[in-house]
Amino acid sequence: MNQLAEQLHTQPFKLVRKIEDLAERKLVSCSRGFLQMDTAQRMMLATELIHAGRDPQKVSHFLEWQEFERFAAETLEQNGFRTIRHLLFKSQIGRREIDLLAWNDSFLLAIDCKHWLRGLSPLLSRRVAHAQSERAEALAGRPEILRQHGVDKAENRFLMPVILCLGQPRVGIVDGIPVVPISKLISFLYGMSPIDEGLMRIPVKPQKGQSLLV
Repeated sequence: MNQLAEQLHTQPFKLVRKIEDLAERKLVSCSRGFLQMDTAQRMMLATELIHAGRDPQKVSHFLEWQEFERFAAETLEQNGFRTIRHLLFKSQIGRREIDLLAWNDSFLLAIDCKHWLRGLSPLLSRRVAHAQSERAEALAGRPEILRQHGVDKAENRFLMPVILCLGQPRVGIVDGIPVVPISKLISFLYGMSPIDEGLMRIPVKPQKGQSLLV
């Protein structure tokens, strides 16, 4: 009984110290006695929890997928990219959607945002990568859509499919498609090369029968 009473007595102190620690690391903000977290703080805290060994799928339940995509788009924009979220289009294989299209003078990226993705088996990783390459190839066959959204000289470009996830993946590149944790997105942007032969690069050019699409 005395042990239980001691635990109850020390718990508030431990909670306060934990909050202070989070505030010192700028993972939470305190204002008028209330704790606040913006999208960037929630993403950083989620990343820390996963790096500490917490189940990424459980952690991802506290994040909305829109929040993950918005944070990714803002990060890209802050580093010189233009972005479009949820790009819907028709192709010869049906209606397709790109979670996040991003481009600058050097790169054109078709990004699939998987905020729950971590530790997938090689088989499932290849399925995810194949699905994204299919969507990217479909978009690369519709250069007029890219032009409509402001992509300059679309038909002189290569479209690179990318998978963006919350935690650290088992494999960094799957069949030529990079799988990038959100915490390393900036280093990936500045470390990739437009002529890297290890990454999938899909030439943007009209597909036959394109005129039949609306």
